[in-house]
Amino acid sequence: MTPTISALNPYRLTSLQRVVDPRYPSNRLALAGAVLAAAVAAVALLLGADLGFGPLGAAMAVFLSWAIARELDPDHPASAAFAMPAAFVLLLAAGEASLLVSAAVLLATRITAGTVGTDLRPLDVLVLIGLSGLLGSQSIGVVGLALIVAALFITDRSAVRSAAIAVAAVAAFAAVAVASGSGLAWGTPGGGDWATLAVSVIASLLIIPASPVATPTDRGSGTIDVKRVTAARLMAALAVVGAFFVAGGIGIQA
Repeated sequence: MTPTISALNPYRLTSLQRVVDPRYPSNRLALAGAVLAAAVAAVALLLGADLGFGPLGAAMAVFLSWAIARELDPDHPASAAFAMPAAFVLLLAAGEASLLVSAAVLLATRITAGTVGTDLRPLDVLVLIGLSGLLGSQSIGVVGLALIVAALFITDRSAVRSAAIAVAAVAAFAAVAVASGSGLAWGTPGGGDWATLAVSVIASLLIIPASPVATPTDRGSGTIDVKRVTAARLMAALAVVGAFFVAGGIGIQA
């Protein structure tokens, strides 16, 4: 029996996944950008250069930056396209990025912006709790945890359900943090860190509030709510500022 479209619809299982359809030029550009970043990192390794990250890390950092920008500016693919080279330049300057925190930023902004257009599914809850646990292995992970918890309370219709998921996420984070011995670490910010923080704050002020959004949700349940996009942009800005206050230069680089 041939599967129907509804049977193949990923949104029946999750509201965290967004399909990267290669039929769209912006999505092809994202995939090409990730491959190019990986190729540059691979060539650097072959030449003996120590960039502080490998091909997979470069590809993931660039792709996550594109994906986060897509959540924050759904109407303009150019914003996501610009985020990729900008992320790679910053990655070269920092030498390493926290892919876990970046993933938390992505999922938290996606939930808050409501770009998929569906409520959290049981699988999503497990993913968020699992990611929260992984964040406990990093000193800067508390920033990602805070974003996930905030997104739950901002968007979930049931305060009791939000609280229950949040408690489970915090418990998973604490358990891994204690087991791994990860504690808060502070890095004295350098000139580049201060500049990055300043640019991030100024950019955030310029894009809040968001302009009216014309793009529909992935599920086709209506257009994306501009108020939720504004909240997602504010959340992304607070992620940068929060990372700085928690870990200084280490946080900015992450």
